[in-house]
Amino acid sequence: MATERTYSARDLLANRKVIVDTVLPPLVFVGVNGYAGLRAAAVAALGLAALLVVVRLARRERLVYALSGLGGVSVGVGVALWAGEAEGFFLPGIVTNLAMGLASVVSILVRRPLIALTGAAIYRWPLAWYWHPRVRPAYSEITWAWAVLYLGRAAVQYWLVVRQEIGWLAVARIATGWPVFAALLVATYAYVTWRLERLGGPSVEEFRGLSTPSPNPRPSRQTSGGRVRSRRGRGPRR
Repeated sequence: MATERTYSARDLLANRKVIVDTVLPPLVFVGVNGYAGLRAAAVAALGLAALLVVVRLARRERLVYALSGLGGVSVGVGVALWAGEAEGFFLPGIVTNLAMGLASVVSILVRRPLIALTGAAIYRWPLAWYWHPRVRPAYSEITWAWAVLYLGRAAVQYWLVVRQEIGWLAVARIATGWPVFAALLVATYAYVTWRLERLGGPSVEEFRGLSTPSPNPRPSRQTSGGRVRSRRGRGPRR
């Protein structure tokens, strides 16, 4: 049976539309603000973001990044106009990163790592498999990396907001944005695959087999010492 192809981190790194849809509107906002002021910058950034959505619709291309860009610009512009300061454009992103970072740390502490929940949503593997004692450590460890990314973004950008360095705010947002996000996605896949190999836990297929009683159970294979010989997989088979 054919399965739908998952949009991967490699696609994100290679897709130039990501740069245009998510990076260009904030750059326009910063540039226009420096020459024509906040209101002109708000109109220019919103107009460009909306135009990109129309272009993607006309070309029947993926809308996810264009809509994401429009949504982010709309919220940022709204906060900037309400605060009367261009730096307010970056405050929603700072709050979002702070919330995601704290959520990542809490998820690790309660032994339900956020990356495991994300993986279960994407791949639709049994959630109980992620909580297996020989599986969960891999996802807890990599969730720390995501927590550092989110909290680092929030800290750096907040410091720049306090210093009113709007130009450097744009640089920081771009530099720690989609390139780092996509690179960490690739690193997450590589690390989890490697770590699961070392942990020796059951694969998803083996876990499903263990969780589903067999209609015709076979006698367990035993070693000479009388212990049941268990088969250990090498993590999720992708």
